[in-house]
Amino acid sequence: MIGFYFFIVGFLPISVEINPVETQVQGQIHRKSMIPPFKNIDISIPNLKQAVITTSRSSKGGTTYRVELEDFKGYRYPVTSYYSSGYGSKVRLQDAINTSIRNRYQYKYRTQQNFFILFGFIFMFVPLLALITSKKTNTNSYQKSRPNQDGSPIDGPRQFQRPQDFSIPHQTQYPESEEEKYKNINDSIIK
Repeated sequence: MIGFYFFIVGFLPISVEINPVETQVQGQIHRKSMIPPFKNIDISIPNLKQAVITTSRSSKGGTTYRVELEDFKGYRYPVTSYYSSGYGSKVRLQDAINTSIRNRYQYKYRTQQNFFILFGFIFMFVPLLALITSKKTNTNSYQKSRPNQDGSPIDGPRQFQRPQDFSIPHQTQYPESEEEKYKNINDSIIK
């Protein structure tokens, strides 16, 4: 289920628009919430100054990045709500946005979240593959531990054999003589 969730999230598009007007440059970020029902999130930046890359460090020392749009008041608006690896792609996006701001031309960028698509794919299909493999292993080990009824090897040819009758053969009992009955009664009383 986790893998399926991330797989769906990966297809949610993110887009950035840069629109120069008479006195300033306007920026817009369009993305969907990553939590169902995946509502639209539209962020308007009326006085866009530049795009910057921010970093986040994990406790293990790993570094992840994201692109943020900064206005002239110093407020920053993240393009994505999460940090991810892939510094080169962040630099290319930052450069393209800053070039459009400097040269005052319109710029549109749209992408899907490929990281989540790959992550979801791995989390969906690796456990499924492991489950199928373990099921085959369990079936094979069960067959090896169970001998054939005809005594042939497990991998050898099986022959049809009628089921054996394991019932105890009926023994005919004859009525005891009077003497034996009294003897048995006396023996049981003495004991």
